[in-house]
Amino acid sequence: MKKLSIFFIALFVLSCSNNEEDNNTPNVSIPELTTEGMSYITYTTAETGGYIFSDAGFQITSRGVVWSTSQNPTISLTTKTINGVGVGGFNSSISGLSPNTTYYVRAYATNSEGTGYGNQVTFTTLANQIPTVATGAIFNRTTTTATCGGDIQHDGGSNITVRGVVWSSIQNPTISLPTKTIDGSGVGGFQSIITGLLPGSTYYYRAYATNNVGTAYGNEITFTTQSILESMYPVGTVFCNNVVTAIVDVTNPTTGKTWMDRNLGASQVATSSSDALAYGDLYQWGRRADGHQCRNSATTTTLHSGDRPQHNKFITPQQQPFDWTSPQINNLWQGVNGINNPCPSGYRVPTGAELNAEKQSWSSPGNSNNAFNSNLKLPTPSYRYYSGNLQNYVGHSAHYWSSTPVTIITGSNMQSSILLISSTGSGINSDERASGLSIRCIKN
Repeated sequence: MKKLSIFFIALFVLSCSNNEEDNNTPNVSIPELTTEGMSYITYTTAETGGYIFSDAGFQITSRGVVWSTSQNPTISLTTKTINGVGVGGFNSSISGLSPNTTYYVRAYATNSEGTGYGNQVTFTTLANQIPTVATGAIFNRTTTTATCGGDIQHDGGSNITVRGVVWSSIQNPTISLPTKTIDGSGVGGFQSIITGLLPGSTYYYRAYATNNVGTAYGNEITFTTQSILESMYPVGTVFCNNVVTAIVDVTNPTTGKTWMDRNLGASQVATSSSDALAYGDLYQWGRRADGHQCRNSATTTTLHSGDRPQHNKFITPQQQPFDWTSPQINNLWQGVNGINNPCPSGYRVPTGAELNAEKQSWSSPGNSNNAFNSNLKLPTPSYRYYSGNLQNYVGHSAHYWSSTPVTIITGSNMQSSILLISSTGSGINSDERASGLSIRCIKN
C-alpha cells in the first residue's frame, strides 16, 4: 500500500510538470511580425507600420497597428488601423491623437489561429504652440483709412479662433487695445480695413492670430496716412523721394490761365533756371504717376498693351514709333478727366495751344532766361531719352509735355506736342511718347 501511494504521488508531480511546460511553450500557429518605427509625428497624427515575416502556415486575414496611452494595447481596442491581408510590410496612418501625449503602438496580424503582435513602440505627439503669423503690406492708404491684412501660416496645432490686425501710434500694439479688426478664423490669408485714423499720422500695425495656447503676432509694419495734400492727387500716385508737390496757384495776366507754380514732382518754386529742387519728375506721355517718372526708375524693353502698366519701370521701346504702349493710344491725358491724369484734383496736363499761348506771352526771344522770368518761373530740367538715359542738358534746356497728340508720319506714327525751351529760344515741337519730359499742370 505504501509503494502504491508513492507511485500516485510521482505520477501527479509528472503531470503538473508537463502542464507547466505546455503553458510556457509559444503558440507557433499565430503570425510573427515586427512594429516599424514612428515617423511624421504631428500634433494629432503619426505614421508607422509593420512587417509580417511569418503567417505560421495560416493565411493572414487582417493586419494593422493598435495604439493606446497604456502599454501593450490589443485589438480589443477601437484605436487601430486595418491595413490589408497577407505577409510582408505595410504602412499605417494614425490619426485622432491628442497633442503632447505619449502613446504605445504595436503592429498586429491575425490568422485563423489567433493574433500576433510586434514589439511595442512609444512616441509623443507634438505640443500645441501659438500660431505662425505674417503681416501683410499696406495698400489703398487714405487720410483716415488703410487696407492691409495678414497670413496665418500655421495654426500651431490648434484651431485659430480669431484673427485680424491691431494698430497704434506706439510700437508693438497688442490685442488688449480696442484698435483692432476681427477678420474671421482659421489659417490662410485675410484682408483688413483700418479706420478712424488721422491725416498725415504715423502708425504701427501687426497681424495677430489666437488659438487655445495664446496669441501670436506677425512682423510689425509702419505707415503714414495721406496728408490732406496727398489726398488731392489720384489714388495710387507714387511720390518720388516722398515729395508731394504743393498746390499753389499762379496766374498769367496775359492769357488769364492759372497754373501750378512749380513742376510736378518739384519740392519748391524755381529760384533759378538751373534750380535742381525745382526740376521735378520726367513722365512718359500718357502714363500715370506710377513711379516710372522718378529719375532713377528701372527700365524694361517690354511694351505694354493697355493704358496702365502694373509696374513702375520706364519702358524703353526698341523701334518706331518709340511709344511705351502697343498699339498706340491717343486719348490719354485728354481733357479735364483725362485717363491717367497725373495732376492733382482740379488740374490737368495743358494742351499744345495752351503751352504755345504761354510761350507767346514771354519777352522775345523766349529763351530759358525769359521762361524763368515769366510768371511760371519754368526751370530747365532737360529730359530722359526713350532709351532710358537722362540727357546732359540739365540746366540748359527743358521739354514740357502737352496733352495734344501729333501725327508725324501719315498712317501710324503718333508723337505728342511739347514746349521746347533752350538757351537760344523756345517753340512748340513734338517728341516720342516714350521719352520722359516735365509737366506743369494747368487749372481746369
